[in-house]
Amino acid sequence: MAEEKRRSGQIVDDKEKKGHKIWLVLSESTGKENVGFKHKCGTEIQGKQVAHPIHDGPFPLSGSGQVHYETIPFCTKCETEPNYHGAPIDHDPVERREMGILKRIGQRR
Repeated sequence: MAEEKRRSGQIVDDKEKKGHKIWLVLSESTGKENVGFKHKCGTEIQGKQVAHPIHDGPFPLSGSGQVHYETIPFCTKCETEPNYHGAPIDHDPVERREMGILKRIGQRR
């Protein structure tokens, strides 16, 4: 009987950086960013692109048609493959981060 795989894309608190989050599969892995990671089972970590439609319009489920893409790391042996069709979000995370930076710059003046 085949083992059941856990759902990919889970996030946990980062033990090294307080207040930060990290992918569960990476917290269980060894390696370096831009080099590669190996999961505790010995399998090389893979990444799959997921598209999140941005629902930022004035009506429910409406928006500009923009999509936020992110790469989800997963272990092909222990986790399910991420679904390309990600969950809708109500803002662009990159845009929100940039707005926060600009706000802090404005407060310094």
